[in-house]
Amino acid sequence: MLKHNSKKKSDNRSNLIVLLVVVMLALSLDIVLSTTAIYPYLVYAQVQNITKQGTFNYTQTDTSGNPDWINTGNWSLKKSPSEVIAFDAVISMAKPNGSEEHIHRVGDLTISYAPIKQTNSTIIKGTTTITMENGFFVSEDPTTIKLGERNISVYFDTSKINNHFGNHSITGMVTQ
Repeated sequence: MLKHNSKKKSDNRSNLIVLLVVVMLALSLDIVLSTTAIYPYLVYAQVQNITKQGTFNYTQTDTSGNPDWINTGNWSLKKSPSEVIAFDAVISMAKPNGSEEHIHRVGDLTISYAPIKQTNSTIIKGTTTITMENGFFVSEDPTTIKLGERNISVYFDTSKINNHFGNHSITGMVTQ
């Protein structure tokens, strides 16, 4: 009789161990499946939109190479991992003596294809809307943005804005 009880206890322990292993495997499988199902959302949450910001500080020169306009301001570029979402800028212009100061706003970036990634920079070609003096604005002005790790240059097509920013890119720094 003692042998029979001992065998029964041993069978119960074996059954209990098997049951515990099955429960642990089921819980592990549940955790793996749950994590796999929400993994894309976790990754997306970690790499959502990226914002780069900076300043402009550029001196336009006349045809003789003399300072003609001082361009200063702030800009921001928002992008997701796969596309540029927005480019906004405020550019203050003034003569070197401080006269004729006025402000331009740039926005409504539309790009028709993915940015071109180079070794140390990204080139973004599209169109923007530029607010000119007295509230007049130019829409769909072809714009080229070259964004490096520490600097930026923005070129506005001169034909639609009457060469207002000269025939050179406005340059600046990336601060964030």
